[in-house]
Amino acid sequence: MKKILKDISYILICVVLLNIISYFIYIRWDFTATKRYSLSKVSKNIIQQNTRNIAIDFYVTEDLPQDIQKLAKEFLSLLKEYKSLSNTDFTINIINPNSQATEFAAAKAGIEPIYKEIRERDLEKVQRIFIGAVFHIGNKEAVIPKINFDTPIEYEITRLLKQANDSIKPVVGFVKGHGEMPFNTMPQLINELSHLSEIQSVDLSTSRSLKQNNVICIIDPKDTYSAFELEQLNKYLDEGGRLFIALNHAIGQLGNRNSGFINRTGIEDMLEKKGLKIKYDFIVDNNCGTIAIHQQYGLLNFQSNISFPYIPIITNFGHHTITHGLKSLLLPFASSIEQKRGDSDYYFKSLARTSSISGIQQAPIFFDFQKQWTQSDFNHPNNIVAALLSNDKNNSAIITITDADFISNEIVTSSPTDNINFAVNSIEWLADNSGLIQLRNKFTTFSLLEPIEDYNRELLKYLNFFMPILLITIGAFIHHRHKRRKRLERSQSID
Repeated sequence: MKKILKDISYILICVVLLNIISYFIYIRWDFTATKRYSLSKVSKNIIQQNTRNIAIDFYVTEDLPQDIQKLAKEFLSLLKEYKSLSNTDFTINIINPNSQATEFAAAKAGIEPIYKEIRERDLEKVQRIFIGAVFHIGNKEAVIPKINFDTPIEYEITRLLKQANDSIKPVVGFVKGHGEMPFNTMPQLINELSHLSEIQSVDLSTSRSLKQNNVICIIDPKDTYSAFELEQLNKYLDEGGRLFIALNHAIGQLGNRNSGFINRTGIEDMLEKKGLKIKYDFIVDNNCGTIAIHQQYGLLNFQSNISFPYIPIITNFGHHTITHGLKSLLLPFASSIEQKRGDSDYYFKSLARTSSISGIQQAPIFFDFQKQWTQSDFNHPNNIVAALLSNDKNNSAIITITDADFISNEIVTSSPTDNINFAVNSIEWLADNSGLIQLRNKFTTFSLLEPIEDYNRELLKYLNFFMPILLITIGAFIHHRHKRRKRLERSQSID
C-alpha cells in the first residue's frame, strides 16, 4: 500500500512540474511536410534580435464559426511561439468585442469587421466578426486589420517586427524619363513595397552613382535608352546592383487598329549580352483571359466576352522562392524569352512559362476576333515569359518579365491573380538579405483527407475492426504464457 501511495505521489509531482514548465516554455511539434505550423529560421532570428517590448491586442469575437475558430487558435498559437523566443516583455491581450463600446474600440484601433453568413436550425443569419490584432512594439504601433485564410500570418507578424526594429530601410528606385509607368497607375505595388522599403525615383541621365539603390525597377519604358544610360545600368550591375525589369515589348492596340507591334527600348540589347533574349513575337495560349467586344446581329448591338489567346494565364512556375505559392499570372500581350548562350557570367533560370497548349506569332500581327483557333495555332508550348539572371561573382541579379501592364491597377483589380505577389516577391527578394520573402506565401491552411480507392477503403475498414481484436488476443496469450510459466516455476521450487 505504501508503495502505491508513493508511486501516486511521484506521478502527481511530475504532472505539476510539467504544467509549471509548460507555462514558461511553449513547445509544440510540427509534423506537416511544409512546416506550416512552425516558426521559420527567419522569424526566430528576428524575434530573438528584437530589443523592444511587445504588447499585442488580439481582437476576436466569441462564438466563432468552426473554420474561423481554428484560424484564431492558430494565430494565438503562433503568438505564443514568438513569446517563448522573445528576450523582452511580450504580452498578449485577448479582447472580445462583445459590446458596443468594445466594438467601437476595435474599429477605432483599425480592426475591420468580417460579415459571414451562418446557418443555424434552418435559419440563416449574418454574423459580424472581428478578428485582427494591434501590435505595440516599443513606441511604434501597427495593425493587422483582419485575419483570414489569405493572410500569410507569420510573414505579417515577422514583417511588423522587422519594420519596427530596422532603422534603415532598403531603397527601391524606379527609373523615370522614358515614359515609364507612373506610380498612380500601380498603387497596390507601391503600397506593398512601402512597408519595408524606401521608394524613390532614379534619373539615369546624370553621372550620379546608383549604389545607394538596393534595387532599381524599370517598368514599361516607352522611349529608347541612350548609350550613356545603359552604361550607367551596366556599371550598377558590375558593383553588385539588382534590377527588376518589366517591359511592354509586345504592344497590342485594340480598337480601330486591332494590331500588334514590337517596341524596342535598348534594354533588350543589354539583356541579350548577359544571356537573355526577348524574341520579336506575341505569345498565344489556350489558357487565356477574355475581352469584351461589340457585336451586331441585325438591328441589335450587344457586347459579349470572348476568349483571347493573346492574354495568357500563366500557371506553370519554376521552383524558386519568388514563385513559391503562386497560382496564376495574367499577362496581356507578352513575348517569349530564350536563353542566349555565350561567355556571360550570368546564370539563367526560368521563373514562369506558358502552358503545353501555347504558341507564338511573329510581329507585326493583326487581331482577328472571329478567328477559329485550332491545335496548329498552339504548336510552340512552354514558352518562357519571366526569367532570372544571377551573377555569383558580384552578387548582381536581374529579373525580367515580358509584360508591364500586369501590375497596372486596371489589370490587378479586374482579375483575381497573383500579379502583384509576383512583382512584390521579385523586388523584395532582390532587396532583402534576411530571407523574409520566403514567408510571404506561407498560409495557414487545413488539409483535407485525400480520397482513396474502394479496395483500400475496404481494407482499412476491416483492418480497423480486426486489428484491436488481434492485438488484445496476442496480448492475452502472452500474458497467459507468462502467468503459466510463473506458476510452473513456483511449483518446481516447492518440490
